[in-house]
Amino acid sequence: MKKIENFYRNKLGFNEFYNIVLSNSLLDNKEFIQCDNLLKGLDRHESKLSPNLISNPADIRIDVPIWFGDLLNAQKRIIIFGLEPRDTNSAFNIEKIGSKIFASPFGIDRWNDFSSVKRKPQNRYYRVFKELIANSKNFVLFSDIVKDYPIISQNNQNRENDINARALFFSKAEKELKYLTEEIKNINPTHIITLGSDSYTFLSKYYPKITYRLRHPANGGETKAKKMLKEIL
Repeated sequence: MKKIENFYRNKLGFNEFYNIVLSNSLLDNKEFIQCDNLLKGLDRHESKLSPNLISNPADIRIDVPIWFGDLLNAQKRIIIFGLEPRDTNSAFNIEKIGSKIFASPFGIDRWNDFSSVKRKPQNRYYRVFKELIANSKNFVLFSDIVKDYPIISQNNQNRENDINARALFFSKAEKELKYLTEEIKNINPTHIITLGSDSYTFLSKYYPKITYRLRHPANGGETKAKKMLKEIL
């Protein structure tokens, strides 16, 4: 898995991200995700989360892919793709280097029923994927098609950041297709699962035989997403 780690490190530019995620999981079982399959294949080195990583205009929010399970021995190799990052809550920020702020897709590092994050929006995804990531026969990678999200407005006033990200999605996805193709090749997935219609529209053009659309867990979609996931797998 060092090869996978280095692939993302070289592309995205983080430093201690994975160490921080693993260390937090080990040191605080009431706040951070507890799963034996988390980042399987990487050693745990104690590294503390930096507090108060606030985004500012001109910063770039980047979601670093997170995996569960043993890639070499898995019976199913699954990639779950979202569209792009969102800057919804500074509590999800894990590392900052220069103008780059790194977080996990879907708030994975705080998939915990006891998390102190207000309203716990990340646990919508946790409840859908909890059984999937706990199964040692699976390798599951969570990623985004577009990895970065420009901060152009403080506190996302009038949803300006979100609107800009959505407007840029397809052009950025096409521009970064070579990298995305390499990312997928590294995993050689048996299943690609996309959250929402735009991510499915994009990826199904290139991987039609293994790409499936899943109902987005947000906005009341948990029950439908769970049902569809079972049907897909």
